[in-house]
Amino acid sequence: MITADSYKGEKSYTIRMREFKLREALQSLKDIRRGQAQQHKIDVVLMITIMATMSGYQGYRAIGDFAKRYKEEIVNYLGLEKGRVPSYPTVRRVLMNIDHQKFGDIFTQWMRHYMRQSDSQWISVDGKAIKGTKQKEEDKKLAHLVSFFNSDSKEVIIARKTASKSNEIPLVQEMMEEFPLKEFVLTLDALHCQRKTLKAIKKSGNEYVIQVKENQKKS
Repeated sequence: MITADSYKGEKSYTIRMREFKLREALQSLKDIRRGQAQQHKIDVVLMITIMATMSGYQGYRAIGDFAKRYKEEIVNYLGLEKGRVPSYPTVRRVLMNIDHQKFGDIFTQWMRHYMRQSDSQWISVDGKAIKGTKQKEEDKKLAHLVSFFNSDSKEVIIARKTASKSNEIPLVQEMMEEFPLKEFVLTLDALHCQRKTLKAIKKSGNEYVIQVKENQKKS
């Protein structure tokens, strides 16, 4: 995992980032900011966001604080000619307006290049409502995120947004098609006691542990 200390000696993950050309991939994302407002290109903001988040800095202000704290290292690593890093309002503006699905796809592809088999071999599949994601007071629902989480390495392998908990079933089946690992055991709750889901897991080269309940008596 990339941490703040990575800039002070550990090189392996930096090398893997370059192998995938993560920054180049991030440049393909659409930036809706006007030209004169783009003091920091979208790839710079997102590279800093990824590094900050993986170092434990959560939220717009925290990412801005990370950029300030490690300004010298970031400027050198990303080759920022003006020697400046984005502030938290810039980070917020970019993250609120990017295509999150495409951003997630790029991140997943990069993860595949350095992800290793762990001793644990267990992946938790779960959906959670995300606190603080109501955009307006009249919004009735929070954003709902389904994630594949490696509890041993503390890595989110894949994450996708869905409209509600009931939509988790087809989404998990779809996510299994892009799941990059084999010979793991996936744990799921009773909601996913579905023949199609279990077949998708087996087809991917993995196993599962899942609660059985009365909705699938003959599974």
